[in-house]
Amino acid sequence: MKAIKILLAGLIIVSSFAVLNADKTMDLFQSVSPQEATIVQKGEESCSVCGMNLPMFYKTNHIANVDNKKKQYCSLHCLMDDKENNHADTKGIKVVDVTSLKFIDAARAYYVVGSKRKGTMSMVSKYAFKNLKNAAKFAKENGGAVMDFNAAYNEAKKDF
Repeated sequence: MKAIKILLAGLIIVSSFAVLNADKTMDLFQSVSPQEATIVQKGEESCSVCGMNLPMFYKTNHIANVDNKKKQYCSLHCLMDDKENNHADTKGIKVVDVTSLKFIDAARAYYVVGSKRKGTMSMVSKYAFKNLKNAAKFAKENGGAVMDFNAAYNEAKKDF
């Protein structure tokens, strides 16, 4: 199962690079420059689960304390995978606010699920916002439903 996830992650990365190289002006919505990204894992810019580049998928990044160590994930999908499949005791979950690019408390975030913007590790996108006004504006422009962390987490479970 782990080999399939790694293969899938590799295919997603290769596909992303092919799209980016085909049109240099096109950027992934999720991406920020390495200078804009906050990386909490010392010296490690890769997702704790799938190995994908964190700045490339930064707008869907999550962090959690696992066994008294901060782990950073490229997506809610990978956080959920670690929590459910590896029984990781995740506490203090934070998510990137799309508007400010700062980490915020995931339990207080407003997620827009299912927008036309591409998802990370999922066909169904999940982007988080600190305030309802920004989430509603994003949903109006890009589609999707506004929901809380628990509902977004349950949507991520459907990927498996």
